[in-house]
Amino acid sequence: MELVFLHRLLSFARLVLLDNSHIILSNRLKNGLFMRSHAESAYNSRMKFYRGSDGELVPYELMCCNRQIFLESGAELSEFSEKVIRELEYREAAAELFDSVYHDSPVKNRLYIPPPKSKQELLDASRRRARRKIFDYIICNEFDMFVTLTLNPSQIDRSDYGAVIKRLNTWLGNRVRRKGIRYIGVPEYHKNGGLHFHFAVNGADKFRLVDSGTVTVEGRKKPIRLETARYRGYPPEQCHTVYNLPEWKLGFSTAILTYGDRGALAHYLSKELCKDVQKNLVKSGSIDKIGGRWYLHGGHFEKPIVQLANRNFDDMAGFSYDLDCDGGKFKVYKFSENGEVLK
Repeated sequence: MELVFLHRLLSFARLVLLDNSHIILSNRLKNGLFMRSHAESAYNSRMKFYRGSDGELVPYELMCCNRQIFLESGAELSEFSEKVIRELEYREAAAELFDSVYHDSPVKNRLYIPPPKSKQELLDASRRRARRKIFDYIICNEFDMFVTLTLNPSQIDRSDYGAVIKRLNTWLGNRVRRKGIRYIGVPEYHKNGGLHFHFAVNGADKFRLVDSGTVTVEGRKKPIRLETARYRGYPPEQCHTVYNLPEWKLGFSTAILTYGDRGALAHYLSKELCKDVQKNLVKSGSIDKIGGRWYLHGGHFEKPIVQLANRNFDDMAGFSYDLDCDGGKFKVYKFSENGEVLK
């Protein structure tokens, strides 16, 4: 066991980026692989773009840090601290190993070995990554429907995640393969412990939609009858039809066609989905993910286009919000479709 661990550790060690060093240890690398210094490969700001309907690149997020933490494409191979330190139960093991490997090298004192993180810290970091991933997926891809799927206890055991996810994956997977839909969503616990699911879906025309006779209106959490909305004087543009999906046989379903600014939609849907993640933690009383996953997704997804640069952190002003996490200070800018900074 220890030999296997040390072999993995050494394998990753060969790919470590050398902080503040321009030394190339060619005799320690295989197949002529060269390493660049941290200063040459890392930046302190990252701009994300999505491709608009006419093909132009639209910026939607700029994140600037007081440290150079963003690595160029390809540098991810050297994420030593991400992949290896998590397997260390104590810091000294890595320090002793590197001392034996680099005992005759000036590189030894330049290697940064971060302290081990607690389970809660790892969970928080994982949840932040999941939230960013959800937002990236939603804003970089078209979604035209927001769907809720519930489970009828007479049809399936709602507390049996394995059985539920197997049926759900079959239902969604068939539509991905045969109809080319795309979806991303999260499971959520009912108050009684049962599961239901919320999804953003692209491919509304691939489903049979049946008007439920109800609408959602601004200022109300739950749908109301269309007649009630008219009686109360809600204008038609504020009323959005709620549909049912009769193809979903395991319980009740609702679907609402998406509308509005793409950026605003991405903020809303990612906020709603991530709110469900937080509610799950509160309801379950556990820090574990449902089924070991923060979210579910399927189909073809475009990824954000990333531009890295170095900017003067102190000169960055007018940001959407700032935060302090993962050992650095951040200033974050969120942009609307017309380029305005969202507060």
